[in-house]
Amino acid sequence: MNTLIIPCAGKSNRFPNMKPKWMLTHPDGELMIEKALSGLNINIFDRIIITIVKPHDEQYEAGLILSQVFKNNSKIEICVLDDFTKSASETVYLTLEKMNVEGAFVVKDSDNKVVVDIPTSISNSITSYDLHKHPNISNIPGKSFLIVNEQNIIEDIIEKQVVSNVICLGVYAFEDVNLFKNAYLELKDKKLTGEMFISHVISYILKSKEHIFLSIEADDYEDWGTLEEWKQVQKRYRTYFVDVDGVLMKNCGKYGSINWSNNSTTIPGNMQTIKKLQDDGAQIVITTSRPEEYRRDLENILNKNGIKPYAMLMGMNHSARVVINDFAPTNPYPSGMAITLPRNSLLDEYIV
Repeated sequence: MNTLIIPCAGKSNRFPNMKPKWMLTHPDGELMIEKALSGLNINIFDRIIITIVKPHDEQYEAGLILSQVFKNNSKIEICVLDDFTKSASETVYLTLEKMNVEGAFVVKDSDNKVVVDIPTSISNSITSYDLHKHPNISNIPGKSFLIVNEQNIIEDIIEKQVVSNVICLGVYAFEDVNLFKNAYLELKDKKLTGEMFISHVISYILKSKEHIFLSIEADDYEDWGTLEEWKQVQKRYRTYFVDVDGVLMKNCGKYGSINWSNNSTTIPGNMQTIKKLQDDGAQIVITTSRPEEYRRDLENILNKNGIKPYAMLMGMNHSARVVINDFAPTNPYPSGMAITLPRNSLLDEYIV
């Protein structure tokens, strides 16, 4: 039997004044916990256990929300622990015990998306990423690092020390529950100072020389482990309300020798800026005073420039446009912004 465990029993101290971070809403509408599962081939698992704590269940309806989110997935089980744990390794151990997990299992962090194909026959492994191939990873000092030999066998895993170019992505596979449980209890008896990470448990197993762990390289990775990283995701997925005349196209009006019917002159730099924002995840909403009859012609011009708007609002008043939006810790101030630029000028220097 294969089991996937998602530990969500921490206090999320790095996300102050918010609900548990795994309950935060991604800009595309899914919860972080949904995104965390989306990169795995979850069909290989017989059970998927999400471990939460009673305080979060009582204060934020965590259990109810999870049951609503995953109502169509019969594999999902919710394990509720009485209180916060001291570490992810303790969360995993208590989950294995309380939920009577047997066989092979995989542990996956709740605050990142990892695209990786886990073999159906689960063996000891850690999912990894090569910084030489992916140099734009954020918060590198906060990662754990793998020392991997030429046979792709992990020699050690070390927390928050840059000892190699290979980082751990928070996906850990164990071929048997007892391997983890025994190592965890032995380490616990040693009364180590500080938090006992899952990496410490694996490092302890490796030092015994009785088991090997392989490095499995991920295909893609997105991390939300810190508030700053989460804010960068929110920034990439902003919604931009973009005017046409004077911003995307050389300004003209309904009348005159150059008008809405015959003008197709674009401002290429601004088209490219908007396309890049769109390609990075932003929603583009076109706003224009042009009436509905010009929609198809405008769509054709935008599409030729690689822009496929989320929506087009035609026939808007030829006057100031005001965005009104609420703000909160999860959608921080300012949640409504405006860019006003000189007509027919370039946009990129105004984008922040």
